[in-house]
Amino acid sequence: MEGTGTDGRFKVIIVGAGVSGLYLAHALAKADMDYVVLDKHPVAPAWGSSISLFPSSVRILDQVGLHDAVAAKTTEMRDFHIRGPDGKTYASGPFFHVFADAAGYCSMTFERRVFLQTLYDELPDKSKVIEHARVSGIVEDEEATNGRVRVVLADGGVHEGDVVIGCDGIHSAVRQLLWERAHRLRPGLITVDEKQRIRATYTALTGIAPYQPGSVGGLAMSSTAHDGFSFLFLTQPDHLYFSVFIHHLPGGGGGNGSHLGPGAVSKYPNRLRFTDADADAVAARVLDCPVSETLVFGDIWKARKRGQLIALEEGVLSHWSLGRTVLCGDSAHKVTPNAGFGGNLSLEGAAVLANELYAAVETARKRGEGRTRGRGSPPTRRFAAPSPTTGRPTSPGPTTSTSAGSYREWTSFHLPLPCIRAYSFYSLSLLSAARYIAVCVADAPKLSFVHFHERSGSVRWEKQRWERPGEKTAWPLLRSLGRTASSGPIALAISLYVFFSYVAGAWYLGFGRGVKTSLD
Repeated sequence: MEGTGTDGRFKVIIVGAGVSGLYLAHALAKADMDYVVLDKHPVAPAWGSSISLFPSSVRILDQVGLHDAVAAKTTEMRDFHIRGPDGKTYASGPFFHVFADAAGYCSMTFERRVFLQTLYDELPDKSKVIEHARVSGIVEDEEATNGRVRVVLADGGVHEGDVVIGCDGIHSAVRQLLWERAHRLRPGLITVDEKQRIRATYTALTGIAPYQPGSVGGLAMSSTAHDGFSFLFLTQPDHLYFSVFIHHLPGGGGGNGSHLGPGAVSKYPNRLRFTDADADAVAARVLDCPVSETLVFGDIWKARKRGQLIALEEGVLSHWSLGRTVLCGDSAHKVTPNAGFGGNLSLEGAAVLANELYAAVETARKRGEGRTRGRGSPPTRRFAAPSPTTGRPTSPGPTTSTSAGSYREWTSFHLPLPCIRAYSFYSLSLLSAARYIAVCVADAPKLSFVHFHERSGSVRWEKQRWERPGEKTAWPLLRSLGRTASSGPIALAISLYVFFSYVAGAWYLGFGRGVKTSLD
């Protein structure tokens, strides 16, 4: 039997060497807990596009000593350009600079595999990460395992620990095994409705292309809105990361339900897969669409180094744990990438879970329930709640991300198109939006057991609950409004207010030119 944690320390088996899994490994190392990371693939595989980190995520990377290492892999972006269907800029400004001033940390954008490779390279003991380790079973029997859990691999290997954490993404094997065990022990606990919360109504063309000077802006984010789809570009000195968000599931020949047409919704257990031919077919429909004053999307697609068509699955589950099996990151709460919350929520979720594990072990130590130095196995009931976290990270991230995608494609609320344009073009593009986001993430979690000198800006980080014992939580009015700004009534009121500004200036900005932009 491998990895039995014979030194008496509390041991965590992490399944998945992705964003949440590798960060959790760093956090557990700081907590002096034993761990092993299992992944069915090599570390940092050569697929995917970019990942963007908000200051709240950069802060918890700083807390485990990773700030300088990750910062060396990226160049700080400066501006945010918002363009109309004709590719012309109608709003721009130093969004990222304002955001950094407000939060104290810069946002960072990387190629996803570069970020993962950095997390791996900086681990204090890389031998604890085991590649090509496909999980086939989880054995959790209090009597048979002395209150521990065993993870069985497809090659027959077995790893034993005190808790197993599924950080293995939206198509999580750990989650499937958890559901199967729940069905045996507590039939009806995981309903079909909950399983089918994992669904896809959007697709996206994503990839990487060489940076093209003078095109969509250097070291900037650029968004070009069309009716029913949108372009998003993030630029670094050598690379241009692109996404085309499409508000339907196109037809395709990839099988497994990828033949679904516009307006369809793909639900669990269906998993959409698209071929390169599918990607080319979808790209062909937007090749001539302007993405700037001098560039059409076809120029970028033809120059791409890597590109693929993916289904943007999303869903927030109600049950994140059962016994000693816990879900973390995308396996529990998956959002569409329109607003860039996905990786940030995974990092925050890993930090919150690390805090819960640390608190459980410390409680066991104080009660004398553990093994050597009290780092033994806490009672199973510690992990038996539907979610081991507080309300975060499921709020405000998924709500905001979903809403941002809808605004950008002008599809929310079934309001008149000018009103949705007004909301998107004015409310969400003002530089004050950077400060607004900083306020929304001011209560972001950090590790409770690692002391560090955190940076701060004009918007102060809120104290965590362990930093204000006995103090009642005070919710600033602005953040309270920010958390509910994506709800229907408030969003409608803001949209209607901005609409009057739009009426006065729409023709001046050129929206009356009748540019045909619909993908349908």
